[in-house]
Amino acid sequence: MKKLVGALGTAGVVLTLLVGPSATQQAVSAGVPKVAVSGTPAVGSDLEAVPATWGTTPDVRTYEWLRDGEGDVLSRAQDYVPSEADLGHTLVVVERVRFGATQDESSSTPVAIAGAAAPTAAPAPAPAPAIVPAVNQRRPTIKGTAKVGKKLSVRSKGRWVAPGHRFTYQWLRNGKPIKKASKTSYRLTTKDRRTKITLRVSAQRAGYPTVTARSSASKKVR
Repeated sequence: MKKLVGALGTAGVVLTLLVGPSATQQAVSAGVPKVAVSGTPAVGSDLEAVPATWGTTPDVRTYEWLRDGEGDVLSRAQDYVPSEADLGHTLVVVERVRFGATQDESSSTPVAIAGAAAPTAAPAPAPAPAIVPAVNQRRPTIKGTAKVGKKLSVRSKGRWVAPGHRFTYQWLRNGKPIKKASKTSYRLTTKDRRTKITLRVSAQRAGYPTVTARSSASKKVR
């Protein structure tokens, strides 16, 4: 909080203004959740930016993925799939928002992308099979008309390397799960008007980490 003091005219009137942070700045400084990274931090696994919570709903949200928090932008999408070049580095996602003419941003905590395991001096007898997470090679796609009353459905669950896994579906409204919308199709309701719908596909297998991939968003629902 800053204090600005000034005189008005010759009467010696002193004007004191207290200038504080904007509502958007207060949202972060007050400890409200900042943008975060969701997903398994491994090469080929889909990472997703979980939007920050702001005091006011932003007019615009954009994202930038950075390696070690600097350098060239790796992606401007809400999700990112780490490549071999990310091994041994950390990833940070920056959420930039706009409230009318006001802009602000929030940066996630860095997440480390683990490197390759060091070779053992001698192979152990009868080693247990390694647990290798599923890998998404191509994101899911959806089809249908983004209009209330119409139905969106799964065009493709994407391309996976996931032996023995089963796949589940969850429809999202502006990035948040829609209740009772976990089938291969979803009929749009009035709650969806002026929002964007995406599909999240999860690869699951007992004893293995769950890996998710998300489709591109639909057009804004009419």
